[in-house]
Amino acid sequence: MTPAASVRALNPFRLFCRKYGAAYLMLLIPVCCFVLFSLYPIAWAVKYVFYYYDGVRPERFTGLANFQRLMDDQVYWSSLWKQALFSLKIILELPLAFMLALLLSSQLRGKNAFRAMFVMPYILPASTMALVVYILLNPYNGGLNQLLLALNLIDQPIAFLSGGWTAFVSGMVLDAWQNFGINMLLLLVGLTSIPKDVYESADIDGATGWTRVRYISLPMMGRILQMILFLSILGTLKSMGPFLVLTDGGPNHATELTFLYIFHQFFGGDAGTNYGYGATVAVFTALILVVISIAYFKLTKKMDYHN
Repeated sequence: MTPAASVRALNPFRLFCRKYGAAYLMLLIPVCCFVLFSLYPIAWAVKYVFYYYDGVRPERFTGLANFQRLMDDQVYWSSLWKQALFSLKIILELPLAFMLALLLSSQLRGKNAFRAMFVMPYILPASTMALVVYILLNPYNGGLNQLLLALNLIDQPIAFLSGGWTAFVSGMVLDAWQNFGINMLLLLVGLTSIPKDVYESADIDGATGWTRVRYISLPMMGRILQMILFLSILGTLKSMGPFLVLTDGGPNHATELTFLYIFHQFFGGDAGTNYGYGATVAVFTALILVVISIAYFKLTKKMDYHN
């Protein structure tokens, strides 16, 4: 091949580099991070599903022993039920966020200050907020018990975090309080994106109050509502909540959600550290979440509003 022919052969490659080279270079770092921090951990977890490994002794191939243990693990199946129950906090979280978004989308004086105040629990570290609540719920000198005693609403301090249901409900309320602010902001974006002339036309037709919300706001926010609801459900289904700080899964596994149970398998639980079994539980739970995600988008297909 002559030098001139070589130059002509390279021209398409040079043209491609000139046109797309910068874009591919900018994509290189995100792709490398995705491979390093997503694909590699997934591959690592799938591998150790078939091994026993405690991080000290050499790994040992065990076949399907981890799956057999998982099928008989009553604590895990109970944690799935608790995780589903914990997700019911969105019944409190999302309606509160929507009502506040409606309020702040109006001509309310000082609404920017209210937005900042409502989002503050989401901005602050979750572990710090859980620690503050732990101190408030202390049965000996906690602020909540002191207040209830001063108001003569109780005769003796309540050990909120020592009882199964009281500890669980306390964690649910705390998590809903921490997350409703970000949902309020997302809903507020959806409300403000609706064209004003739509509301003006509705006003001419006599639509006010709940009628405007029911027939204009909610339908036109279909896509945003679909994603907010999906992120809320998925977030609660893969959350440890504040229980790692408040109770560490106790008392007697009463507040041990699924991902807190997985955490204990990796970092030492009742039976000690077993990365192989922790990987098995994590992979199996991830498959459940994939199925739930697919089912959700099929069931909520009508919410995908098109302008």
